[in-house]
Amino acid sequence: MSTPYGSPAPQVRFDVINQAFALFQQQMGQWVLITLTYLVVVFVAALILAFVPIIGQMVSGIPAMIMLGGIYRTALKHFRGQQVAVADLFDIGDIMGPLIVAGILANIAIGVGSLLCILPGIVVAGLLMFAVPMIADRGVDGVEALRASWNALKSQWLMAGLFQIVMGLITLAGALVCGVGVLFALPVVILSITILYRDFFPEGTPSEEPATPPTF
Repeated sequence: MSTPYGSPAPQVRFDVINQAFALFQQQMGQWVLITLTYLVVVFVAALILAFVPIIGQMVSGIPAMIMLGGIYRTALKHFRGQQVAVADLFDIGDIMGPLIVAGILANIAIGVGSLLCILPGIVVAGLLMFAVPMIADRGVDGVEALRASWNALKSQWLMAGLFQIVMGLITLAGALVCGVGVLFALPVVILSITILYRDFFPEGTPSEEPATPPTF
């Protein structure tokens, strides 16, 4: 659904955090189980790969990239008003390739940005934050998802960077609560980004065309 003529262009907004928390509360038990499963799978996969010389270290981040697609696909399902379950986390067979490509390219871009006094890396992470939700939502290839996210947010690069910092602080706050808080913080972060993604890319709009009103 396209933004009606005369409507304001979508903006990076922080009130999505309140909306995300409200969504989280609706299915809190399921989200805690989903997040716990996500963390366990990623940890076990990384642990196994750590014992594989050289190659294991090179691909140790790939399981997290893939599972992130599953958790965003779960969040999109919840946003549509559907019941979510742990099984949704593994509904990623059709998007594993794009997730790996996007994850590798995004990590390279963020890494290069981080070499320039860290802040550019945070901004890059913010500009690319819609890539995984878009792959989970539309099944587009990794490069297209990265490009669409960048183009949608480049005019709001500062706010995107600040949003990324806030998401990081929420996750950190959860981790500081004996680690258990991550089970509550991470779903709120994922749902926040999902809601913001849907602001920019409503269902039915082309991936290269964020919901911006026409100019005359």
